[in-house]
Amino acid sequence: MASSSAAEPGTRLSDRARRSSLGLRFMVLLMHVLFVGAVFILDPTLDWRIHEEPWYIGVYGVLVLLALVQYFYTAGSSPGYVVDVMRTGSTMHATFVNTAALSKQSNSRNGNINSPTSRAQLQKLSTMTPTSSWAQIVMDLYPPGTSSRDWTCGYCRIVQPPRTRHCHDCDKCVLQFDHHCIWLGTCIGKKNHCRFWWYIFEETILSVWTVALYIESLRLDVDKAWWKDFVGVILLAVLIFILIFLLLLLGFHSYIALTNQTTYEVARRKRIFYLRGVPERVHPFSKGICRNIYDFCCSSQKGYILEALPPTEELEARAARYTCRDVICCRCC
Repeated sequence: MASSSAAEPGTRLSDRARRSSLGLRFMVLLMHVLFVGAVFILDPTLDWRIHEEPWYIGVYGVLVLLALVQYFYTAGSSPGYVVDVMRTGSTMHATFVNTAALSKQSNSRNGNINSPTSRAQLQKLSTMTPTSSWAQIVMDLYPPGTSSRDWTCGYCRIVQPPRTRHCHDCDKCVLQFDHHCIWLGTCIGKKNHCRFWWYIFEETILSVWTVALYIESLRLDVDKAWWKDFVGVILLAVLIFILIFLLLLLGFHSYIALTNQTTYEVARRKRIFYLRGVPERVHPFSKGICRNIYDFCCSSQKGYILEALPPTEELEARAARYTCRDVICCRCC
């Protein structure tokens, strides 16, 4: 009886979250229907354009469909939970890579990322038992002398790798936690950050195109009901506000993708214990623009890869100002 009564609140909470997620997705779908459908109602010339220029409206319709598909695809994706990594590692020996060695080699530009050090580490991890290997893996990712209290979750009671944070909405620890997106109803993390960027990009293009259609309909010199212009102006004002927000969001997430940062790290840099001693202008997990873009786009296909904190000497070397030689050698790439 006690166990069943204890499970009831959790079941009710799960059902409430599921209903909230379904309501949110219905609202997103309704907003797309409202803004897109209003264009065809307010612009009497679109019927002519559909017949004379079917490719124009066809491409616009495909873009609307792509944005909606990307929304539901991102909303239903996993951000990369720590419990999933531990479960994967205990069943099929997931790949864990100490990226400090990779980052150091990237800075020396020797072009070889499959070093004997990294291979030896992987062989070492594969011979450990599941219980001891996870703790040992995480310990190797932090600098020596770091207190285990700093990287043990107070809610899940599990050992957190660097860049991990507990999400109170999902009630799970998320790898490379960026933020919990209310609009999508899920966390944005290591496994779905790229999908989130593509969703923002597609919504931005769709909003620009829709704004252009609204402006064209308002500039038409044809007889139409007064309320159509009134409704068109209100919807256009709301849409411009949404477009400005999307442009700022797209620019910011493009920046953190190029520098291998997260929203949480940018906003709470001074409060995150492993970033306190890092120089202000240094991005500790950055491996160069090209490598950052590759990892950002392909992280969901490569399995779970945990990033280690680079040594202090490397961070101090990165803090040095750029020289002409660094620019010629593409140090930032």
